[in-house]
Amino acid sequence: MDSFTAAFKQSQRVVDDAFDVSASANAHLYFCFGAHRLRLGVLDTERNKFVAMEDYESNRPVSVDGAISYLESLTTTSPILQQKRWKTVRIAIKSQQFTLIPATLFDVNAREEYLQLNAELDGASELVHDYAHPRLELINVFTVPTKLQAWAEGHFETPELEFVHQTSSLMEGFLHAAERSARPQLYVYVDKNYVTLVVLHETRLEFCNSFYFSSQEDFIYFILFVLQEKKMNPDQDQVHVWGELMVHSELFEVLRKYIRNVQFGKKPTGVGYSYRFDALFEHRNFDMYSLHFCE
Repeated sequence: MDSFTAAFKQSQRVVDDAFDVSASANAHLYFCFGAHRLRLGVLDTERNKFVAMEDYESNRPVSVDGAISYLESLTTTSPILQQKRWKTVRIAIKSQQFTLIPATLFDVNAREEYLQLNAELDGASELVHDYAHPRLELINVFTVPTKLQAWAEGHFETPELEFVHQTSSLMEGFLHAAERSARPQLYVYVDKNYVTLVVLHETRLEFCNSFYFSSQEDFIYFILFVLQEKKMNPDQDQVHVWGELMVHSELFEVLRKYIRNVQFGKKPTGVGYSYRFDALFEHRNFDMYSLHFCE
C-alpha cells in the first residue's frame, strides 16, 4: 500500500435514502481540498438539499502531491467521484496562499504581484485564480495546485468547474449567517493546525486571515490578538466557533478560559439537509456547506 493511501481514512459518510448518484447531472458537487483532508458534498438542486457527503482525513502530514494521488485513487472507490457529470463542480482550496484586494483597486493582470506580497509563488506547480465578493467589495486572489486543476479538468465532464479559496467559502457563509449588530463579530474556523479568523461588521469585512498553530498557546494567542486589534472585549463580545474541535477538547477548553461568550456555530440556513445529516455535529463541515453561497 502506498504511503499516501495509508495516511488517509474515511472519517464520515452520509447518504440520503432517496439519493440516486446516477442523477448527478441535476446536482452540485462541492469539494474541499487540503493536504490533510478531502471532503465531498452533494446538493440536489431540485430539492435544494444536501443529500450525500464523504470525508477523508489523513492521520499524519501529507504533501499536496500525495493528497492529489490519493484523490486519483478515490475515483475507483468513491461512488461520488465515480460520477463525472455534475451540474456544477465547485472546489475550495485550503491553503495560506491567498490575499484580499479591494475590488476598486483590482487589476487581473497584477494577480501574481498581489500574491507575492505575502506568499511565495511557485509558477511551476501553482496556478493563480481570483474570486469576487460583491457584497464585501473585494477580490480573493489565490493559488490552485496545477496537478489538481489538471486532474479536475480531465476527470469531470461538467459545464461549470469552479475554484475558490476556503476563506471565500467561509466569508460567504459567515455573511449569510451574520446577524445585525452594532458591534463587530468574530468568527473562528478551526482546521487541523490552522485557524481562520474573520471579523465582520454587518457586511463590512474588518479582518480575515489563516494562521498555523502548533500549541494551545499559539491558538489562543492569535484569537486574543485579533480581538485586541479590533478593540473587541473577550468578556463581552460573543465569539462563534466552527470546525474540527469538540466541546471537551483542549482547544475549546482554552477558548472558554479566556473568552466568556464562546459558542459553537450551526449549519447554514437557506439550504436543506437530509435527515441523515442530523447525526453530524452542527459546527462541522461549514466550509463545505458554505460553498453553496459562492455563486
